[in-house]
Amino acid sequence: LFPYTTLFRSIVSFYRAHIWGGALDYAAGDGRTVPSAIPIVTDNENLRLAIGALWRGSNWASEKGIVAQDGAIYGDVAIKIVDDPQRGKVFMQTVKPATIKNVTLDNANNVKGYEIEYRRADPRNASNIIVYNETATRDGDDVVYATRLNGAMYAYPENQMNGVPVAEWREPYGFIPLVIAKHNHVGHDWGWAEIHPALSKIREVDDVASKVSDQIRKMVDSGWLFSGVKAPTATPTMTGRSSTADRPESGREETPALYATDPQAKAMPLVAPLDIASALQHISSINTELEREFPELQMDIWNSGGDTSGRALRLARQRVTQKVTERRPSYDDALTRAMQMAISIGGYRGYDGYKGFGLDSYKRGDLEFHIGDRPVFEVDRFEKLEESKLFWETANTAIKAGMPLAVYLKREGWNDEEVAEVTQSAEYTSRLALLGDLGGNQAA
Repeated sequence: LFPYTTLFRSIVSFYRAHIWGGALDYAAGDGRTVPSAIPIVTDNENLRLAIGALWRGSNWASEKGIVAQDGAIYGDVAIKIVDDPQRGKVFMQTVKPATIKNVTLDNANNVKGYEIEYRRADPRNASNIIVYNETATRDGDDVVYATRLNGAMYAYPENQMNGVPVAEWREPYGFIPLVIAKHNHVGHDWGWAEIHPALSKIREVDDVASKVSDQIRKMVDSGWLFSGVKAPTATPTMTGRSSTADRPESGREETPALYATDPQAKAMPLVAPLDIASALQHISSINTELEREFPELQMDIWNSGGDTSGRALRLARQRVTQKVTERRPSYDDALTRAMQMAISIGGYRGYDGYKGFGLDSYKRGDLEFHIGDRPVFEVDRFEKLEESKLFWETANTAIKAGMPLAVYLKREGWNDEEVAEVTQSAEYTSRLALLGDLGGNQAA
């Protein structure tokens, strides 16, 4: 059975593990030499150092999972860049969409202003709960912040300018330091949660499964109708032995019974009839539909053992891979912009790890990078060997047909450096010499 909570947990856990799943490389590498959940592609080595510093300061190794989890649950998730001069650091923080009271976006999904509101402890008396409100708006290149307590302007202790708490202040960032990722972008102001399209089926199967469980409970512990006898004037005593140290569960070892002297007495359970087998079949049919809609729930995609071939496994995972690769760009784009903002602020403030960057770094092109591709599923060692064998068998066929090896490798996505490493190697040239064809048109 897939009751709502079980399906919901399975779906959310899947996307938490597959958006940015795995360990971070704090050197912010491209994922080739050292595996990384977020491979960084850039020619600026100083930028890698800044990204690594930001990840450490944001506890991003664990926070990245919260972002993906909340996005799958709510349909949207926000990342706020927090500038903390008191501690001398900048970091990224997850913001739940339920706390975003209002947000203004431009056509490129850039935040132009926001209002965040939620309940929190009263800074004057921690035993009380107040409504915290924070707004951020643009005034030219300045970002104007304002904070309120229960609707009235209030200078919270953490909002300090020159050592003095303030209720309103300005920062010359040139951008609102907040980004929003839509889990499933369907063209509306807000995204869809992963299970949103199937809510009606999920509610139905949850309701029917609950009723079946209730029916079983009634059958096991039903009410009874006794006919042919009068109601007793005292509470009847059941037969059976009392529990002892030697027999602590005597009630489980014998059936309790009541006896009536009237030969016409009858007892009937008060349980409405239900064809449980048919009800379970109905639940199963809905679950089958849900599995078709959510292929990530199907066990075939995890069955990498036994006699399952790499090709069969890839085919089973194909639809799931397509779904994940459709979800990732929104998260990657939001995180890229958040990191660029944070590094700009860190450099502007002169925080450790951000030397050489500032608020004009983006305009200068110093923040050019993107998050690289990474496999949706971890590739099994034997699957790698199978793919490698197929790759070189195909290469051999192409070369025999007259295609130079270098051309084949480039068409398969190899860069010039990788191609040269093979075609200019001593082993390859020796092989060509043995074949008597220095043009490279024989089998390698």
